Amino acid sequence: MSFESLIGRKKLLTIEFNPPKNPDIQKYILKLEQFKNIADAINVTDSPMAKPRMNSIVSANFIKNISEPIFNLTCRDKNKIAIQSDLLAASALGLKNILAITGDPTKDNDSVYKINVFELIKLIQSLNEQFNTDFFIGCASDIPKTNNIPSIKSRLKRKSEIGVKFVITQPIFSKNDLERFLEASENINIRKIIGIMPILSYKSALYLNNFVKGIDIPQPVISKFENASKEDSKLVAIGLIEKLLEDINSLLPYVEGLHIMKLDYEIANLIKKYLEVS
Repeated sequence: MSFESLIGRKKLLTIEFNPPKNPDIQKYILKLEQFKNIADAINVTDSPMAKPRMNSIVSANFIKNISEPIFNLTCRDKNKIAIQSDLLAASALGLKNILAITGDPTKDNDSVYKINVFELIKLIQSLNEQFNTDFFIGCASDIPKTNNIPSIKSRLKRKSEIGVKFVITQPIFSKNDLERFLEASENINIRKIIGIMPILSYKSALYLNNFVKGIDIPQPVISKFENASKEDSKLVAIGLIEKLLEDINSLLPYVEGLHIMKLDYEIANLIKKYLEVS
């Protein structure tokens, strides 16, 4: 069954895949094979952190026999003509699921941004209407703070009204995070897939917290990894995921699935089993 037909029928698990920084995708395909019976869809990023990687559409086409891909498309790198050309190619390849996003900013101002994310969504929807491309359109969302819930709600509502059907959020680290997002998305006709970011080391926790837009790791979580060995860090990571799943269990009926922002088989399998029995 397609990702679109599955969403809403059961609790989905999606995983994130960063395409390679070189032409060698075969070793990544082998790594992704282990997720074939775990992931309901694979979210293929579009040069995250504004660092060049293999094109998300090409990468999505390579892995579509493993699990249905969701290819990301940013406003950052291309003008309207290039974006439309890519979308027509994606449709010809049979790729239907798309995450329309702004994209991480470049450090040297080497970006395009000829259209914003709302215009990008409208462009995709116009192709659906003009050429019957049948794209299933998604978007991303930050987890709101208490003071910007109305702002997040307004953006989600506007995206829903112009064609977005599902959202994949930035990661949550607590039940309160999810409660705020559910408040921001209340009464909006949009399917919700909630991001979970396994933290596997103190170094990565600091990097993600300090340099990745939209990720705000609580200090108590970071502190748990400060003096942990590599082996202990994995145990800490699994313990944190287990506690988070337990904490948000009562809210799972209000979301369509969870999204893991890390290719970690053990954690993916843990979450998959939890969703199957929850």
